[in-house]
Amino acid sequence: MLSAWMILILNTLVFPLRLSDGGSFPKPLKAEEERACLERFAAGDLDARNTLIEHNLRLVAHIVKNG
Repeated sequence: MLSAWMILILNTLVFPLRLSDGGSFPKPLKAEEERACLERFAAGDLDARNTLIEHNLRLVAHIVKNG
């Protein structure tokens, strides 16, 4: 059973996000793309942070489902 805080997170962060045209989460980034986003995020780029979050939602959903 999901705890109340997990349901709150899912309702406020995961479900309202734009899904790709196919109705699923964006594919994971390639290693070099992820590295570049991490470097940009470390330099203060919020778009890079958002890209990292969006492309790791598949992992989050998997953990929630099987956790």
